[in-house]
Amino acid sequence: MKKIIFFSALFIIILCWLQPFDLGQREINIPRNTTAKEVADILTKEHIIINPYEFLFWLKILGKENQIRSGRHQLSIYKNPVYVVYKLIKGGRSDITITIPEGLIIEEVAEILNKRNVMQNKEKFISLCKDRNFIKSLGLNLPSLEGYLFPDTYSLEESADEAGIIKKMVENFKTRVKNITDLPMDSIHNTVIIASLVEKEARYNEERPIIARVFLNRIKLHRPLESCATVIYVYKLKNPDTVITYLREKDLKCDSPYNTYLYPGLPPGPICSPGLNSLKAALYPADVDYLYFVARGDGYHHFSKTYKEHLLAKEYYNAKK
Repeated sequence: MKKIIFFSALFIIILCWLQPFDLGQREINIPRNTTAKEVADILTKEHIIINPYEFLFWLKILGKENQIRSGRHQLSIYKNPVYVVYKLIKGGRSDITITIPEGLIIEEVAEILNKRNVMQNKEKFISLCKDRNFIKSLGLNLPSLEGYLFPDTYSLEESADEAGIIKKMVENFKTRVKNITDLPMDSIHNTVIIASLVEKEARYNEERPIIARVFLNRIKLHRPLESCATVIYVYKLKNPDTVITYLREKDLKCDSPYNTYLYPGLPPGPICSPGLNSLKAALYPADVDYLYFVARGDGYHHFSKTYKEHLLAKEYYNAKK
């Protein structure tokens, strides 16, 4: 009888230790520089282990105290500590949080991602953004994804797949646009172009709908948009590292379909990735009849209805610089 009780108890202990039943899984995040004791506390709190001291014991016996990898780990609930130790030393998903600001071109986005080591090949990222077949696989019929890599804060895996990152950014763009308009995705390209111009010209949100309307008013009257931002984009296409703070008269004569001083109407495509406020401005512009604007020097603009008023404003604000 004693033997039966002993072996029954032993069986129960072994069964509990091995835990062959599937009680589900949980994703556990182990921050960088977390101590073994802190890891044990996290695992206990999340019901991955029952006894933190037993976990620490096996961690020491196995000589793995300094081999636990930070990141996100998918672990089974209430498994034996040896299983947990070996799962933790294999390494988890270590996501990187990265913010892509508004107003960047494809090459600038690629550079940020590359510097943060969230992708393996910067040139492949740029190439995919201009690959028509790949772009079609994302549900867009465009020559380039310029303007469609939505600026936002993303959580990305280290050395992630370039195509996956692009898809994530484009899907974010689609979701954001669907939240502000019922227009189908294949009919908003011109809106994205205008939004990209607004993004580069405006600093303050209250001016974005006004600037959008200025561009639309000029298009309606068949006047060139004369946006300096489009000329700067021409030079950035040649060299993404170009920094231009002032355009000379000869710069405004560079021959490119993106030069809105030479070519009327909208440029062939967006000149950057606009943020949500610029997209809203392009979709819902202000009800004004301005045709011109000039920078005041404080981040805001002076808007004019006539060319004569515009010249006076330019003279006044240029004299203050």
